[in-house]
Amino acid sequence: MKGHRLWVIVGLWLLLGSLLGSCNLFKKTPRTDNGGTVTLDPISTNNSQDTGRTGPYNPVTRVDPPVVVESDTSYFCDTLQATPSRRIVVCFEKIGNRFIKADTVAILDLYAPVVVQPTTLDTTIQTKLAYQVAVLLPFMSNRFVPASGREIPLRSIKAVEFYEGMLMAFDSLKREGVSLFVHVFDTQRDTNVVKRLLSSRALQEADLIVGPVTSSNLRLVAEFGKTYKKTVVSPLNDGADLTTNNPYFIQVNPSFEVHARYMVDLLDRVARPNRFRTQVQERNYLILALERDSARVATLQRAYATATNRPDATLPTLIRKGSTIDISNIKPLLKSNQLNVIVMPTYHDESFVYNSLRELQKLIDKVERNSSYELAIIGMDRWRYYNRINFDYYEDLNVHLTSAYYTPKTGSIQGFRDSYKALYGTGSREFSLKGFDIMLYFGRMLQRYGVTFQAHLWKVPAIYRHTTFRLQPRYHHNGPSMERQLAIPDEVGSIFDYYENAYLHVLEFDAYDLNKMEE
Repeated sequence: MKGHRLWVIVGLWLLLGSLLGSCNLFKKTPRTDNGGTVTLDPISTNNSQDTGRTGPYNPVTRVDPPVVVESDTSYFCDTLQATPSRRIVVCFEKIGNRFIKADTVAILDLYAPVVVQPTTLDTTIQTKLAYQVAVLLPFMSNRFVPASGREIPLRSIKAVEFYEGMLMAFDSLKREGVSLFVHVFDTQRDTNVVKRLLSSRALQEADLIVGPVTSSNLRLVAEFGKTYKKTVVSPLNDGADLTTNNPYFIQVNPSFEVHARYMVDLLDRVARPNRFRTQVQERNYLILALERDSARVATLQRAYATATNRPDATLPTLIRKGSTIDISNIKPLLKSNQLNVIVMPTYHDESFVYNSLRELQKLIDKVERNSSYELAIIGMDRWRYYNRINFDYYEDLNVHLTSAYYTPKTGSIQGFRDSYKALYGTGSREFSLKGFDIMLYFGRMLQRYGVTFQAHLWKVPAIYRHTTFRLQPRYHHNGPSMERQLAIPDEVGSIFDYYENAYLHVLEFDAYDLNKMEE
């Protein structure tokens, strides 16, 4: 057995040697020796072994051109906030003194859309022979003690005047053929009173509810309207967080988000005072506010970023803790050779507004106008009700206000004023005209489009005496943040809130009077 195994091994070695000896791989490559230099045979393009199937061999030499990087080139990427629910990745390239190139390379949605069952609205026109209207206003009758010569309490005057305007609208609607059954209730600014009213037959059968006024009561009534499909009109409150996903809620008084959009638009629209130089100049922007105005400042910054289409754009700010302020605090942020447009979203603190305008007026040189600072102030509607501020400040500082209320000196407003005085023996004021316009508008909408008229708001021209009714759907972002922010339809995370009036007047102070700025 051992001898047989040995012969098998010897045979295998002989077979392996034979195979290796015949392999071209181990043959020597032909060469010519030139001082030790090895030269390979040239590649032949006319190989006799080529076949018709493979075709001739054509060697191709491909060399990529060298990458040339210009000097002074920088390239970086950053993640920017497009909306509260979305981030974008933008890469920037800067070559020498050329403009910076920007390219969006990715869009990141922070969270998936939250599944919300929308509250549906029947768009069918459902008209009636007569409509039930419930009016909820804080007359504060529980605080009124009848006495000889006693006037209506101050806290009741707004509600009384608003309702007086509504009564005039009811008469006008009756002449137009609109039949209404009206129920009037005193909310007394008390949520317990409102809760009891919501269980009454008048509210259960109402086709339209006007009011109440305070935020706590409005939330209750808004939820009631959403649940039982009753249209609720908020006539005076400008809150931005009263309800959501509620097509039965209509807010007539624009929220600060609407004011912020108008203020940002005004940054480039405010005219330079005629008394100053007339050549074109650049503009310098500043937000001047108190710490308690931080929410409104943030809203202004979002509006500015949206308007400029730059998610990271911000306006310079000067935020003060208290009402005191000195020109030395403001002047470093202003420019003497530009038009300084200052936005002041403060309306709770008259002292701060007064002190700021007083200090800014120090920059106005009434003798040497050409050496004076050019200023324009964008403020809040409530300023015109202040008592302490000298109108010289408004005149010298080119003050502009965004307002939900304005009436011209002449025109149809004069007829209302004459009728009001003939009926009530006194002159009309702001809230009586608001009550008249609001009730007249919504009464006509009921008559034309029925109980779900909000689906047809865009069809009717709505220019009335004190405002234009430009009622539009309002959306907000729904996500992990507790802060609710405006969104656009169809955006990731956007939720329908309610209908809101998106129209404001822009008023400018000129010749010691407030006049409407041309649109």
